[in-house]
This record gives sequence, structure tokens and C-alpha cells, in this order.
Amino acid sequence: MKVSRLYLNILVAFILVQAVAIAAIGGLLKMGHMRPPFARHALNRSEALQQIIGMEIDGADRLTPELRARLDRLLDVYANAFSGEAWITNERGETVARSFQAPPLTGEEELDLKLTTDKGDHIYFVRKGDQGSIYAYGPLITPMGTLTVHLLNAWITHNEEVWFMEGLGLMATVAALLLIPVSRRITRPMIQMTESAQQLARGDFSPRVEAKRKDEMGTLARTFNHMASSLEKMVRGGRELTANLSHELRSPLARIRVSQQIVRERLESGRTDGVTKHVRRMEEEIDHMDSLIDQIIKLSKFDLQEPPPRDDVVDMDEMLEAAAERVRPLIGDRAVRLKPHLAPVPPYRCRRQDMRIVLDNVLSNAVKYSPDNGPVDIHCDSDGEALTIRVTNDYPALSDQELEAVFSPFRRLGYDKVEGNGLGLAFARRIVEDHGGTIRADSPGEGFAITIRLPLD
Repeated sequence: MKVSRLYLNILVAFILVQAVAIAAIGGLLKMGHMRPPFARHALNRSEALQQIIGMEIDGADRLTPELRARLDRLLDVYANAFSGEAWITNERGETVARSFQAPPLTGEEELDLKLTTDKGDHIYFVRKGDQGSIYAYGPLITPMGTLTVHLLNAWITHNEEVWFMEGLGLMATVAALLLIPVSRRITRPMIQMTESAQQLARGDFSPRVEAKRKDEMGTLARTFNHMASSLEKMVRGGRELTANLSHELRSPLARIRVSQQIVRERLESGRTDGVTKHVRRMEEEIDHMDSLIDQIIKLSKFDLQEPPPRDDVVDMDEMLEAAAERVRPLIGDRAVRLKPHLAPVPPYRCRRQDMRIVLDNVLSNAVKYSPDNGPVDIHCDSDGEALTIRVTNDYPALSDQELEAVFSPFRRLGYDKVEGNGLGLAFARRIVEDHGGTIRADSPGEGFAITIRLPLD
């Protein structure tokens, strides 16, 4: 079994303290069973673990296998950090997540209650033979019911009591001085993490903890920061979804209301002329809203959940040629010249369906905004480190602000006659960035270009 760095730090510090203390009192120390004020520290650790688990499962209505796996990893990291074990049980007492293989409590232990809280937390000193442990558990209220979070930490036991003869004050002073830097190194990240967790619980998702350490504390800090970033991203995505829906649905709803009023007035007056036209308009507006909501939901999913792995290996040249054929019907009678200029490139690992959305959105945008009889050129090559896709047309040059704004949701360059909802390039940017790439717009002299760079694995 691999010995953790944190455990070695504590072990070395303990040996140093004992060596200095024994030398100071000249062998007058009698080792005993010592119980320092551990209850409050155990409660803080238990509450911090409950907060972290609560945020990890926030919004889940059931314990899926993926969620159980994430909880197992989180409990394993937390348990390793404190040289103990952690687990979660449901209302029926069944273990739903754990950091161990064999049960840490067998029922043969002697439990000595040390602390209880109004919330229902319990702290016990557990004794089995000469071994002692700290056992803490507390309730966690979730949408799927009340879960119980358990935390068991090993405690180094001594004899029943410790009696000091002469030199008691010296030993306590020396031990305290030597343990100050060690305790600070151990407790500082936990205090910072607890404070950050409390801020997260209050709705402030900006706090992060220092994650430079290479031991289990550093792993826990990085896990905490990843969780905080995911929460912040999810909340921001939800807010954007609400704002975008309320903004974009207002106009079609107003047009439907006008058409509905016209139809009602004509039917009440016994007229039927124009009714079919207005009903058709309402149907078109409803279809538009349905498509818009579908696109917004897909866009928001990139913030509301972790994307699936990139398991598809594709030929980018073939994907570009297929995308070009799919957008050709958009040309109509405008005589736009759609020309691929493709060089052999290495296979690319991605999510095929998502990358198809990127290519379709970029190419359809280039065709729709290309002047009549203008060229739309598609280039693809590789420098060995990344694929570069560049799509150009003869659209008039844009300012730097306009070039950045084309990736904002619902931005359509002011051309109401061009069909669309302004989500295509915003959707493309989310997908490209999720693949670790970049997408940018520029105006090279005359014309407009979209450049996508996708790193090769």
C-alpha cells in the first residue's frame, strides 16, 4: 500500500515531538491514553465533507452510476487526506458511496459519544482493543431523500491516562512550538476550503483554494476548485438560458398575438378572407420558437453538464466535403461559388456529431452572408500539432468589435433578411473550445474569414 505524503508529514512531526519531549523530562514521562480536544475538529471536517458532497449532487434526482463513481472518488480523496475512511448511506442504511472495500466498523467496537449538535451530527470515540478512532456522522438533506455522511479517522492511542511528573510544562511548551508549523500546514487548506464552501453555499461561486501542493491535500483542493468551477458554469448557463429565452421569445409572441387578434376579429365579423394567411404566419412563428428553444437548450447543455468523451476518429477532409454538400441548397439562384481546397490531414479525434454541427454552422453562415456570385473558399491543412480550417467569403470588412460580436448569441450582423436565429457561431465556439481548440473571425483586407484551430491528440 502506498504511504501518503501527508501521513509521512504527520508521522515525522509526531516522532520529533516525542523525541524532544522525552529528552526534556529525562524519562519521567509515563505514556497514557490521551484524548485531546478532537471533537470540534472532527465536526468541522464532517461538516465540510457534507457541504462538498451536497454541492456535488446538487440538482440530481437520483443516484446514477456516474454520480456514484464521482462520489466514490471524492470520498477516496477526502479519506486519504485524513488517513481514514468515508462513506454515505441512504435512509434504509444502505451504503451508496464509499472509499473502502471492507466495512471499517464491524459492530464489535466500543463507542463513546463525545459531541452532538442540533442538526443531528454525532462525534464518537471508537475503541477496539488498543486501537482508537474518531467516528463522525451527520445528515445531508437532498432531493432524493436524507443521506447520512460518515467519516472515520484513525486516532493514535496511548494508555488510559497520561500522568506527567516533573517537566510537564516544558513538554507541553516544546510540543506546542514544534507542532505549530505542522498544524498550520495541515489546517490552513482545510480552513480555507471550509470558508470557500460556506461562500459557495451562500451563492458566491468565485472563491478558489490554493492547489499548489503535491500531496492528497493538493488533490482535494484541485477537486474542490473543479467542483466550484462546474457549479459556477452551471449557474451561469442557467441564467443565460433564462435571459436568452425571455429576450428572443418576446418578438414572435407579439407577432402571434397580433395575428391571433386579426383572425378573431374577422371570424367574429363573419369574414374568412386572410384567415388562412394569418394562421400560417402563426404556425411559422411557432415553428421558429420551437427551433429557437431547441437550439438554446442544446447551447446551454455545454454549461449545465459535463460533455461526453471524444471517442470518434474522423477524416476532416471528408467531413468538410460532406458539410459543403449539405449547405449547397442554401445557394439557390445566387450563384455563390463554394470551393473546397483540402490537403491531406491526420485523423482527428472528436465527437463526430458535435463537429458536424460546427462545420454546418460555419459553412452555412459563410454561404448565407456571401454576396451573389461571390466565392466561399474552404481550406484545411495541418502543421503536425493541430488542424487549421479556414472559411472565407467576400462579406464587407468588419471592425474588431463586430468580429468578436459575431460569436455572441443572437447576433446576426443586422441583416434581418438572412434566415437564422444568431446562434450558429455561438454554438460553434462552445463546441470548438470544448474540444480544446480556438475559433476566431477576421477581415483580411477585403472579405471575411472564420479560422478554426483544433489540436491533434
